[in-house]
Amino acid sequence: MKNPPRPLKPYPGFPLTAHRNGQWCKKIRGKVFYFGPVADWQTALATYQEQRDDLHAGRTPRARHGGRVDCLTLGEAMDRFLSVKKLAQEAGEIRGRTYNEYEATCDRISDSLGSSRWLDNVDETDLAKLRADFAKGKNGTRGPGTVKGDVTRARMVFLYINEYLAEKPIRYRKALKAPSRKQLRAVANERGERLFGAAEIRAMIRAASVQLRAMILLGINCGFGNNDCGTLPLARLDLDAGWHDYWRPKTHNPRRCPLWPETVKALREAIAARSEKIATDATGLVFVTKYGNSWADTGDRNSPVSYEFRKLLKTLGIYRHRVTSFYTLRRTFETIGQTTKDQVAVDFIMGHIAPSNNMAAVYRQRVFDDQLRNVTNHVRAWLGGLVSIE
Repeated sequence: MKNPPRPLKPYPGFPLTAHRNGQWCKKIRGKVFYFGPVADWQTALATYQEQRDDLHAGRTPRARHGGRVDCLTLGEAMDRFLSVKKLAQEAGEIRGRTYNEYEATCDRISDSLGSSRWLDNVDETDLAKLRADFAKGKNGTRGPGTVKGDVTRARMVFLYINEYLAEKPIRYRKALKAPSRKQLRAVANERGERLFGAAEIRAMIRAASVQLRAMILLGINCGFGNNDCGTLPLARLDLDAGWHDYWRPKTHNPRRCPLWPETVKALREAIAARSEKIATDATGLVFVTKYGNSWADTGDRNSPVSYEFRKLLKTLGIYRHRVTSFYTLRRTFETIGQTTKDQVAVDFIMGHIAPSNNMAAVYRQRVFDDQLRNVTNHVRAWLGGLVSIE
């Protein structure tokens, strides 16, 4: 007896084939899979579309119960992770820039693994691919320092997933390995010192605009970075006495520093030149843009301080990529200041946090003003060409 003829496909290009057993099927990676009875081609097609990515990749599709998936996708898990980080940003526990970096890392994870992947289908092969993709950039290989940042943040994503969302742990630690210290040192050796010479800083001060001049002086006088300048409150300055006592915004570690006479003069000029129209978020800040906005970091890598500083260095012909950033003023202060052999005073001015096992820091109750003046006077003498350091 002949078998009955197979049903015709409901429309040209329909991806499934009618099997003799009465089901729609498709051969994938050498194996036949069934998606439902031929009498209900719409449901069979929907089932195939739900499962095809997993099947074509050689993975077991997740089951659905009552129309709901019994496992989160990677994209859903990362959305929950980012929601937690957004709450931390709104509470002031992390900066906007930090949140944006988490978001960018999650985007890279999605680009590499796919946001529709089920959590329990992510394995060490996928994570090895992710690690390799982190090293790829638009213009070639990304630097190990940049890769380390992505790896660190990705490990935090998967740690969160393991603790709160995954049915079975994702073994990510070995696959998501940070670049070695040897790789990081190799890049640092090739880049060279990130340090300004005294003559270069003097040229910057002469050529800078009113506000940028004051920022440069804060950088070399007090070890200030971009965001230190951008968020400096007027209330943390005592220009008559010549001091600031502004904690470090990044860590809220206390610090204070004597201000040179030229730094005080530059700050007074910068304050006097502030725009008359000041935005609400810039009220009470020392530095305000010509549009009345804050100079603080906006959450991305396009810091307004960095942008103006880079323009100045290019005009002076002393710009060097990844070497002569505004933060190099902070590095220069640390490098010159430590030649006083009073690292405790230098660390206090910089706002550094002592390691938890540093018992001397635990017992130390005060860093004296004379110590701080000794360091800043030494850096000022070096900047003025009165002290030569070999």
